[in-house]
Amino acid sequence: MLEILKDEQEFYKNIWGKLFLFFIPFVIGFSYVGLLYLILGNTNTFWIVGGAMFAYLFPPFGKETVIPTTIFTLLGLHSIQLSPVVAIFLVSSSVAFVDVVSSYFLLYNFYMAKKIPLLGRWIDKSQEFGAKKMEQNEWIKRLAFYGVATFVVVPFQGSGGVGASILGRVLGMNKYYAWVSIITGSFIGCFLIGIVSYYTGGTIIRIFGTNVLMLLVAGMLFIIAFIFLYRFFNPRFFDESE
Repeated sequence: MLEILKDEQEFYKNIWGKLFLFFIPFVIGFSYVGLLYLILGNTNTFWIVGGAMFAYLFPPFGKETVIPTTIFTLLGLHSIQLSPVVAIFLVSSSVAFVDVVSSYFLLYNFYMAKKIPLLGRWIDKSQEFGAKKMEQNEWIKRLAFYGVATFVVVPFQGSGGVGASILGRVLGMNKYYAWVSIITGSFIGCFLIGIVSYYTGGTIIRIFGTNVLMLLVAGMLFIIAFIFLYRFFNPRFFDESE
C-alpha cells in the first residue's frame, strides 16, 4: 500500500510532464485518423472504419462485435472483390490502435481517471481487491504479462485496452510492460477476429448473397444499440459497483 501512495505522490510532481502524458494520446489518435483520411479520402470506407474506432470506445461495443460488423459492412459495399489484406489489416489494426491509445492514456493518467465518477470508484475497489490478492499469491505477478495479454486476446466485453489497463495496475505491473502486454494481446486478438470475420462474410456472400449479409449487419447493430440504450437508461446498471 505504501508503493501505491508513493506512486500517487509522484504523479503530482512535474506538472508539465503530466500534461504531456495527458494530451499526447489525443494527438496520436487524431493523427492516425488524419492519416486514414489522407489514404482513404472522404469515402464510405473512411467513415465506416472511423465510426468503428469511435464506437469501440463505448460498451457494449467490443472487438468481438465491432470488427465483424465493420468487415461485413465493407464486404457488403465492395462485394467479394475487397482484398483480404486490405479488409483485415485496415479494420483490425484500427481497432487495435484504439486499445493502444486508450491503454496508454489510462496507464499514464491513472490518478486522473480515478477522479471520474463511477469509473474512479470501480478502480479504487479493484485496487484494494488486487492488493490483497497480490499479498496472498506472489506468483500472480510473475505471470502478469501473459495474463494481461491473454485477457485482451479473449473476445468478451471489458477485455479492451481500458479494462486491461486497470487489470495491469491492479496486478502491480510496471506501466511500460503492462502497455506492451496490452498491445501484444490486442493485435493478436483483433487480427484473429478479423481473419475469421472476413472469410465468414465472404462465405455468406457466396452462398446467400450481399443482401443477406447486410441484413445480418443490421440485426447485429440493432441488438448492440438495444443493449447500449438499456444499460444507459437503466439506473440499476450504475449501482452494480456498490
